[in-house]
Amino acid sequence: MMKEKVKIKKESVHRCGECGREFALAYNLKKHMRTHSGEKPYICSDCGLAYTQSGGLKNHVKSVHGTDTNYTCHYCGKSFPIKDRLKLHLRIHTGEKPYSCPHCTKNFARGSQLSQHVRTHTKDRPYNCALCGANFVCRSNLLNHIKRHQGERDYICHKCGKAFVRRDGLQKHLVWYHANYKAFECKICNKRYKGHLLQHMRIHMAEKPHACQHCNMRFVQRSQLTVHERTHSGIKPYRCAVCHMAFAHSTALKMHVRRHTGEKPFKCLICDNKAFSQLPHLKKHMLSIHKTNKPYICTGCNSFFKIKTQLQDHLETCDKVSKVPEPEHEVGMPLDKMRLLLAVLLQKISTPERLQTLGYGKRLIDLVLRDSIEQSGRDPCKDVGISEGERLKRNVQILLDWTVPKVYMDKFKQERRSMEELLEEFTS
Repeated sequence: MMKEKVKIKKESVHRCGECGREFALAYNLKKHMRTHSGEKPYICSDCGLAYTQSGGLKNHVKSVHGTDTNYTCHYCGKSFPIKDRLKLHLRIHTGEKPYSCPHCTKNFARGSQLSQHVRTHTKDRPYNCALCGANFVCRSNLLNHIKRHQGERDYICHKCGKAFVRRDGLQKHLVWYHANYKAFECKICNKRYKGHLLQHMRIHMAEKPHACQHCNMRFVQRSQLTVHERTHSGIKPYRCAVCHMAFAHSTALKMHVRRHTGEKPFKCLICDNKAFSQLPHLKKHMLSIHKTNKPYICTGCNSFFKIKTQLQDHLETCDKVSKVPEPEHEVGMPLDKMRLLLAVLLQKISTPERLQTLGYGKRLIDLVLRDSIEQSGRDPCKDVGISEGERLKRNVQILLDWTVPKVYMDKFKQERRSMEELLEEFTS
């Protein structure tokens, strides 16, 4: 009688020191550790792009540098250089979701989607931010979070210049704010919203589902809880690039930076040349000087509004406002980021006495740069026929041409390095 072979399952003996995950093979642990270290040992010989796994490099080579062989979807005609990508794409049309959650009835088209979902049941958030301690269910969310710390916002709105960490954030912004598409209606108060209807409903329900573990405070949004918990932990992850002062909230940092750049985006449309760095300051001015608690004004009919959305809704129907097409915003670095980096650069290359003479920190940084160029005997750009962003770009270029040695500047021009790239490099 033959003995039945019994497979003995190998114990998971290789543990990750970062997140605690266990692996049966040392090789699997080694691959996993790259998700924490960021190591990318597989480099494309054609373009230099690097990958953490050999499979990622193989897919890249096939997609970008491979043959002309394509796999075409017979439903929509879309082509893919890799057969597995077509297989995943077909599930969009067929609705196939072969990956089932062992904890609930949900199914998923991709294994990675299932893995992330399962962590909502197990509360496993293995990806940790070294700057503020926040943890995430997947690496991509952690990378996007780190970009916020570093001020990296790669997706820029071509209409208003607002920048976003994620592509879907930019897409929502374009639909909701520039197309003014209010897709959600509250059934209780009949107001329409461009988004965040769930959060609005919590106001009616008096619901605050996010509780602090250290005190009895509760919050409508998880982001509010995250910021509040920093009052207990003392963590201040947002640091000023100019003076290195740290803040618990990104909004506090943004308002602080205006002390260096001199930006005053909140303008009184009644007074001449009266502007403020913060909205509460404008509201206080309107109440004490103009005797109204409505800081937003329609320049066509002089109607006052308490909140900005009311003014925006009014402008769509006001026949006294000239419907001038909104100018396209320049593509490139956002204006507020350019001003911040310029403030850092001026502090690096100028003496405190000279900066004080120019009014650094008390005037708009654009004017500080303009006067500095004039005092050097050069002609700054003062063209009022172009946007303030384009005018500042030209003056920053004059500053770089003036302060960077010619031998290096010629090299940068040969390499076709943009002004924005040089400004970021010199201030990093």
